[in-house]
Amino acid sequence: MLKKTMLIGVMCVSLFGISQTQCDGLTKDSVQCKNTTKSKVSLCYLHNPNYEEGKCIKETTACSGTTKKGKSCKNKTKNLSGKCYRHEEN
Repeated sequence: MLKKTMLIGVMCVSLFGISQTQCDGLTKDSVQCKNTTKSKVSLCYLHNPNYEEGKCIKETTACSGTTKKGKSCKNKTKNLSGKCYRHEEN
């Protein structure tokens, strides 16, 4: 009975970890990184060249940009710049 309970527990834990994958990056010693990531590129924050610390804030705010007609934009954003994806400069 104890073996069945442990097996079910291990299966439940493995199901919760499906959304995370191991990082594909290599350490300085050419060993695979042991960090896990939810990123689509399968790289953790240490190996992802596009990672920007502090890019997002937790609360959403109204975009500070203006439309072509001169009205305030109604989109919400989490970017520190205060502008939505349409008004943020690349």
